Amino acid sequence: MDGLMNELQGVFPEVILAGIGLLVVLGFWMMVLTVQVRRQKRSIQRLESKLGKGEELKSLLESDQIDGDLVIAHLEGIHTRLSKLKGRMGLVRYNAIGERASDLSFSLAFLDENKDGIVISSLSGSQGVSYNYAKPIQQGISSYRLSKEEHEAIAQALQPTIEMEDGDNASPHPMEVIQK
Repeated sequence: MDGLMNELQGVFPEVILAGIGLLVVLGFWMMVLTVQVRRQKRSIQRLESKLGKGEELKSLLESDQIDGDLVIAHLEGIHTRLSKLKGRMGLVRYNAIGERASDLSFSLAFLDENKDGIVISSLSGSQGVSYNYAKPIQQGISSYRLSKEEHEAIAQALQPTIEMEDGDNASPHPMEVIQK
């Protein structure tokens, strides 16, 4: 026990210095992030004040008051990130064991605009036993064998949920929206 205490006392100053160093780095990083957040808030407030006066967004973007290219690049980044979200879902409930059970089994698909995602199935059996499976989906296809219900869940997830005015089901590119 005394040997352990002596070893700890020997490394104690280094541990304290490492902790202080980490705190200094984190403090500096916090200041940098605070400055960035303040700049973003000011930019948003300037944009809100301009839009609050009734100016149209398109004319504001074309003016010298706001860097339109920067706003468009930001919108393109948002569009790219949103297209990767697993926002398309399909759910199929079914009876996996026969006549006496209810529809306790299910297949649930989560896909993005590129048809990438996952399908999760839960097969509920008799006596409360259930088996759960998760299968990756790439471009609407899985490298694993899919059941009929899993195919149905994927088909549901791929159905369009909101139609655009021109009949296009995909979300428009930010440049297309601005140019209309």
